[in-house]
Parts: sequence; C-alpha cells; structure tokens
Amino acid sequence: MTQEQFLNTLRRRLSGMSPEEVDEVIEDYETHFADGLAAGRSEAEIAAALGDPIRLAREMRAEAGVRRWESHRTPSNFASALFGLLALIAIDFMFLLPVLAAIFGIAVAAIVVVFAMCLAGLVMMLNLFTLNLVAGLGGLSLLGFGVGFGALTVMLGELVIKALVHFARLHFTLFNRASQGA
Repeated sequence: MTQEQFLNTLRRRLSGMSPEEVDEVIEDYETHFADGLAAGRSEAEIAAALGDPIRLAREMRAEAGVRRWESHRTPSNFASALFGLLALIAIDFMFLLPVLAAIFGIAVAAIVVVFAMCLAGLVMMLNLFTLNLVAGLGGLSLLGFGVGFGALTVMLGELVIKALVHFARLHFTLFNRASQGA
C-alpha cells in the first residue's frame, strides 16, 4: 500500500470526527511516512508497520467518541461513544456478542420494570383523591421504588459503559503495542 492510499483510506474512515482531529491524525501519519522514508524504508513497509488504516480509523473514532462523552455527557455523545465502541469490537463479536445481548436484554427489562412500577404507583396514588389512604400511600411507595430502581439501573448502566470503555482502551493499547513492534 502506498502512502497516498493509506492516508486516503484513513481520512475517509475518520469521517464523523472533527476536521481538526482528522487533520491532526493525518499529519501524524504523514510524519511517520516521512521518518520512515528518510530511514530508507519503502512506503509499503511503512504502511504495513503502521497497520490496517481501516482498523486504525475505527479505533480512533471510538476513542474520540469516548473522550467527547467523558467531557460532555450528552445523549448524542453517549450514542456516538456507544456506536464507536460497538464498531471497535465488531471484530471481537464472537466473544462479546452474547455478553452484549444479555446486557441489552437486562437493560430493556429493567427499563420496562421501572416504567411499570412508576405507572402503577401513579395509578394507585390516584386513590388518594378518592380518600383511599392505604392504596394511595402504597402507590406512593411503589412510585418511590420505581424511581429508586431506575436510579440503580442508570448507575449500573454507567458501570457497564465504563467497563466497555476500559475494554476498548485496553484493546486500543494492545493493538498499538503490536503495531509498533512490527
């Protein structure tokens, strides 16, 4: 693979990142090529040592999404980080797919339970207006349990996301060490 092919593939695959980030990454890889050429290596040798540009871009986009989510926790940044991580681990799907499916199923079930508890609590609280104090207070407690369970679900969800981020960073670090050793 030539320098031009490598850099063009990398640039195309970094779409979605800010133009400044893409330019910085491309400049770094241009420097790798310039240093390698100055050392007497061919473009193909340098490209092979750097690794697959598609894989590199996938890892960089995942890392950029995670950094955005860590600095500004918004739903869109969360989605970006999540999709970036999912793209990064696509290669490892044989190992992680069953685990992620179970986590997703548990998360959906927890969300349904939270909404059901809160809705049932609200319906039961309407009994307060009909002077049925016991049912109304039961509804209030059910609503409280629903909110508490929802908060617990969010906290556990964040722990799972942090574990996935840790895995992705470990994956990224191991890949970088392997490519630098090549």
